[in-house]
Amino acid sequence: MPLNRKRNTMSRSYGTTKQSVLARRRMKRSRSGERIIPRVISRRPRAGDIHPMGRSLILRLLRQIPEKYIYGLARVELRARAGEIGKPFGLYQPRDKAIYLYSLPTTWHLPSIGKGLLASLQQYYAQIEQKENEVIVHWPCEPILMLWFFLEIFAHELGHHCRNQYRSKRKISLRRLDKELVANLHARRIKELVFAAVEKKLHEQQESEPDK
Repeated sequence: MPLNRKRNTMSRSYGTTKQSVLARRRMKRSRSGERIIPRVISRRPRAGDIHPMGRSLILRLLRQIPEKYIYGLARVELRARAGEIGKPFGLYQPRDKAIYLYSLPTTWHLPSIGKGLLASLQQYYAQIEQKENEVIVHWPCEPILMLWFFLEIFAHELGHHCRNQYRSKRKISLRRLDKELVANLHARRIKELVFAAVEKKLHEQQESEPDK
């Protein structure tokens, strides 16, 4: 077979292989067959901040999240926030194949708030206090902030990684807005999987409980 034809065949094979199957085949594993998950590095948060998701929690999640979302991911790094809150909350760096998650205070003081962020926060029962020169965001408790951060920030950055990891399978170049939409679609799928797992666990617990 000519070399160029062989390459084309391999390209088509790669392009038609489902992402989940590809990840399962190529994911590095231990001798016992368990997936080798990305490194998680935790750096000191900014003074007065916390990391909404701690290192141990992220490690547990990386063992549960479907392999196609973490295949090829080199590391997750918890960093101190350098500037204003949410600029950014998280960042995916394609060159390093790394996700950076930034620290946050438990009460936010913002100069303003966009409609998208406002709707997202209200969905998780954050209390929004509108003042003349600022917006104050109060979280009911840290676990709610953690849940929001996981489902709205970490899952979104995993979506960016998934889009980047399998980009050679697409024939068109995506604009910035399109990239965000694709990342959001992946994040939505991760959220659906999480909620399905929680519902299954609750159902199993209810069935195992003796009738009262």
